[in-house]
Amino acid sequence: MATKSDSFVERREGEFWVNALIGAVVMVVLSWIPFATVLGGGVAGYLQQGTRMGGAKVGAVSGLIAAVPVFAVLGLVFSVFSFGAFAGGEAFGAVVLAAILLFALVVTAVVVAGTGAVGGYLGVYLRERTDDEGFDDHGPAADPTVEVDPETAP
Repeated sequence: MATKSDSFVERREGEFWVNALIGAVVMVVLSWIPFATVLGGGVAGYLQQGTRMGGAKVGAVSGLIAAVPVFAVLGLVFSVFSFGAFAGGEAFGAVVLAAILLFALVVTAVVVAGTGAVGGYLGVYLRERTDDEGFDDHGPAADPTVEVDPETAP
């Protein structure tokens, strides 16, 4: 059970689908940045905090979730062009277009799932590194008291 003092990351540890969805949202929001799928997968993997393979899995799933809008656009393009092919009496053209669409969907799925998996793996790796080094986000430690030597003091 989460308490008020738990951080956002601590409350998300192990929630596979929530972490995958958060990673997908990061991918979509940052889609104008190259390798946004790696960043989104990294966020999902960092939040998941399990094994590196678990991070890769959540990153891949977040990539596939983020690809849903791409699939929708490809489907819309296919429907517009296939309507034109059927209206013109070219059913073979629609079949060729469907094959091209299927190829584009598979390539898109492989690319976003693969780069998301890489990001998820790196996210877990980053989480392990920051946990192992005693990283804390509570700010800098207080400066130790400086003793003044009376002979050299002004």
